[in-house]
Amino acid sequence: MDFVGGNANFAALTTFRRLIIQKNFSLLLALRYLNPLRTHVSVITLISLLGVAVGVMVLIVVNGVMAGFEGVVKERVLGQSPHVVVQRVQPWQAFDANGNPLSAETQWRDLEQKLKEVKGVTNAYPLVEDFVIVDMNGQVVPQKMQGVDTQDKSTMEALKKLEIPDRGTTQMGMGVISDLSIDEVEAALDKDSANDLSMEEINEAPIAEAETTDVCIVSSLFADNFKLQPGMILEIISNRNIKQLKPMLDRQNQPSIYDQHQMDFERLITDLNDFWKTDGEKESANYERVKRAQDFIVYLKGLNARQGELDLVDAIYQLTRTSDYDDTTNFYEKGRLTKLLSTIDELKQVDLKKLDEEEDMQFKELALPKKVKIVGVFRADRFAQGTPSLLVPLHLAQELAGAGDSGGIGGVAVKVEDPYTVNQVLEDEIIPMLTANGLIVDWKPVTWMEQFEQQFDLIKQQKLMMVIALFFIVLVAVFSIGAVMFTVTVQKKREIGVMKALGATPAQITQVFTLQGVIVGILGAVGGVGLAILVLKNLNVIQSFVAGLGFDPFPASFYGMETLPHKVDTWEMVLVSVGAFLMCTLAAWIPAFMASRVDAARSLRNM
Repeated sequence: MDFVGGNANFAALTTFRRLIIQKNFSLLLALRYLNPLRTHVSVITLISLLGVAVGVMVLIVVNGVMAGFEGVVKERVLGQSPHVVVQRVQPWQAFDANGNPLSAETQWRDLEQKLKEVKGVTNAYPLVEDFVIVDMNGQVVPQKMQGVDTQDKSTMEALKKLEIPDRGTTQMGMGVISDLSIDEVEAALDKDSANDLSMEEINEAPIAEAETTDVCIVSSLFADNFKLQPGMILEIISNRNIKQLKPMLDRQNQPSIYDQHQMDFERLITDLNDFWKTDGEKESANYERVKRAQDFIVYLKGLNARQGELDLVDAIYQLTRTSDYDDTTNFYEKGRLTKLLSTIDELKQVDLKKLDEEEDMQFKELALPKKVKIVGVFRADRFAQGTPSLLVPLHLAQELAGAGDSGGIGGVAVKVEDPYTVNQVLEDEIIPMLTANGLIVDWKPVTWMEQFEQQFDLIKQQKLMMVIALFFIVLVAVFSIGAVMFTVTVQKKREIGVMKALGATPAQITQVFTLQGVIVGILGAVGGVGLAILVLKNLNVIQSFVAGLGFDPFPASFYGMETLPHKVDTWEMVLVSVGAFLMCTLAAWIPAFMASRVDAARSLRNM
């Protein structure tokens, strides 16, 4: 009975082993063929596995660094640049309900306040930008200048965050900055009492040796390139001011507007007395004849004449305007014709000598460079494209940009809560607000995505090209796996014949060799992901080690980053590893499929 029982147990165990072997037949053979101790082919397979792992690692690391770099650039751009710029696209011509002209500042201040009340907007401020020529002791360079509204608390607080310690201050106040009192500043400039203060205190005074009250702060990039320090004096020449000099030279010593068009003015005065009638408490004038008179005045406004004369011409034009009219007649308050004729007579009697003296002073002001004192340095980033080199008070920026007289600006800058939803805020809030207030014709909003589109498209293209180039590392490893599998199937031709003779199906034989690629793909992908995470976690250590060898591929002085930024994207890691796995599987399946079609009888005949 014991003998019979022992045979029964042995038979059951044998049957169980057969079932296990039969079920895992393909996997067991695949693992056996992958044993690196068997042949040199397995060593090549191991090298291919390492190639896949390295390729996956490099792809993930490079993608992570590029994504981190893009994130840092966006963060710095969005930190120093407006999210939306509502640009002025029409001349500053607007009137109130009574027909009186509105100043440019009144118009943009009104828009600024409306934008601050828009849902999703955190701040709005005036924007004046222009390129100026900066003279630093004979060294002349063109630089970008931007105005700062020193009355806006939010703007000044944001500027304070960019302040660099021990390099002055960014708080320009109303245009003059100093920790000293007014008395101390005067004492610093007084020769008799200059010795009472230290040189450091004198250098901190807002008025330097050039006796200028205009101040500016400069970017760290500009300051480092030209070794600028707080207390130094810059001479700024505006390109727009230079353009105004030639017209001023051309109109020197020319006759007055009235003298040049004396006959036309005499005819105008005669016509006004003819068609302009008094009717009780009102005056009336034929619409068509007023229109002809206005056409003549508009022509005069376009002449290259002295500013004082042009102001009188504009006053004449405004006196011909009215908001009370019908199809054929304009109506005015009583006394309008008297004012009109009086203004024309004032133009006739204008003091040319006085106007020429005023223009001479203006000419000198435009021709001579503007002296400004550096009071601080703000942090700037070379990757934040469009960052100005100089920040000056708004009134000075308007003067340098040629808008000092009008008080105009280039646009209103807007900051929103979430810069990445700026298009939604624009479409849902800002554009409807502009449309409802009749401002959509005069103002055009531009988002940061449109403004910096080319810069970020370039980063994306660089990232794509890097991925394509590094993809070939994985591809070479995959081709190596395919070549190894072809070699293995040729070497195992006899074994394939034996397996077929013992009843193995083509699908099982295909699985034997395909599973080798599957195993290599899984191990390579998992190993690559593990290596990538290890490298990204120790990126700073690796960078320091390489820099210690005398070669720093990412110098902080150029990139403005002490450490390499990186961003781990889980989905990207999954995509790269799954892609590598599928390619390895495909590379193994092709030779495996061909091997499964081998004739068993022919293979056994060659044994």
